[in-house]
Amino acid sequence: MTDTVLKRKAVRLDPRLAWFGDVRRLLSPMAGVTDRPFREICRRYGADMGFCEFASAAGLTYGGEATWALVDTEGEAGRVGIQIFGSDPEHMMAATRLLNERRMDVLDINFGCPAKKVVKKCGGSALLADLPLLERIVQAVVAEARVPVTAKIRTGWDEDSVNYREVGLLLQEAGMGWVTMHGRTRAQKYKGEANWDRIAALVETLDIPVVGNGDVVDGESYRRMVEHTGCHAVMIGRGAIGNPWLFGQMRAVDEGRPVPTVDFREMCLTTIDHLLGEVALRGEPQGSYVVRKHIARCFKGYPGAAVLRRRLYATTVAQEMVGILEQAAAAGDPRYDEAVETGGDHHEQN
Repeated sequence: MTDTVLKRKAVRLDPRLAWFGDVRRLLSPMAGVTDRPFREICRRYGADMGFCEFASAAGLTYGGEATWALVDTEGEAGRVGIQIFGSDPEHMMAATRLLNERRMDVLDINFGCPAKKVVKKCGGSALLADLPLLERIVQAVVAEARVPVTAKIRTGWDEDSVNYREVGLLLQEAGMGWVTMHGRTRAQKYKGEANWDRIAALVETLDIPVVGNGDVVDGESYRRMVEHTGCHAVMIGRGAIGNPWLFGQMRAVDEGRPVPTVDFREMCLTTIDHLLGEVALRGEPQGSYVVRKHIARCFKGYPGAAVLRRRLYATTVAQEMVGILEQAAAAGDPRYDEAVETGGDHHEQN
């Protein structure tokens, strides 16, 4: 792929990561979201690489069936990464040893998750406040991994302890293939704006690739992040929920084409594909429940969206949901005529 629009900083690539030179659009590891069916849909639209849901190193080490189900990559087409978290170097090393038997292109270490259940066990972004332990974990994983190791971080624990440059240099020196940075502190969680100036500063600080993360929600914000930071690639997290076509918008920007719009029918058909994939993986009703969080965002802002959601949420039978989506697709845009469903004469904007 040749970039025709965006200029990015030249980087030093691990020889094992020569393929990463053309990777620009990544799907972030997200619990309950980035399972295999959703990764495949995001690739369809333009994601160059997808990550599994992040997995506990302790869960993997002790053979937790549910934890191992999160890293189902066997036979998966396209680039895929696995991300692990934990605070015990021995667990992280043991999990890495076990994961060497799994199909993956990189093994990522989670130093960025702000969730309480992760942080209270001194995992995720909590390690940004304990760099000696963070370094021991990195050394343990790198020593065992048969694939390149990468890491995801935040700018720091809070505004009084912003240390992303120090952490980035430590990770580069320890042999990380690239560093992904979310432009918020742990204390911010997902509030406020991501600080792209700090992503730009990390890009300038490191020789290895920096992947930007935070507040990219469409093709234009993607363009602005890359222009602002010079980052090698962008990782999409929450912005992809119910919006896999975001990757198509990003790809159009990279290729110098007009950013495409997604019509109602395509949204419905993609949702059907996602639903059937989840049900095949998880069965009913679990597969239907997983898709609900995507449906909530996918159809937001269109006439009749509330009624469409209520109809879809009223059943967990996949074929009934498929029928509702097919009916809505056939009705055209506006997506769903609430007046027909309710007997009213208005359209609700959601």
